[in-house]
Amino acid sequence: MDTMLEKLEQIKQLGAYSVNVHFGEGEGADDSDIPTMERSIKCISSPVGYLGSMRAMFKGTVKSFLEFDFKTEPKLISNPPQREEYEDDGFYCWGSDSSVEMYKENKKLFPFSA
Repeated sequence: MDTMLEKLEQIKQLGAYSVNVHFGEGEGADDSDIPTMERSIKCISSPVGYLGSMRAMFKGTVKSFLEFDFKTEPKLISNPPQREEYEDDGFYCWGSDSSVEMYKENKKLFPFSA
């Protein structure tokens, strides 16, 4: 299993401008009794080539994040995303109309995911 740093670097190498990680349940939620590998994580990245108008998000547990293959194609959701669309754990993307069209033409989110 990859380490957190290795996984973040993998996303960068696939072709992301930036990668942001949200670790834990959020403000006002005490998740200190939840084992680290079972805590929630959201990883949001900006794929290269979409001029900042496309986003990808992984939502799950730390364990599932470290095991996830980011060459997998995400589920396309609306822009802006509606909470119910990403309620379940998974890999999602959204963007402007032109970015979505480009994504559909390219048939891949990250440029170096071959």
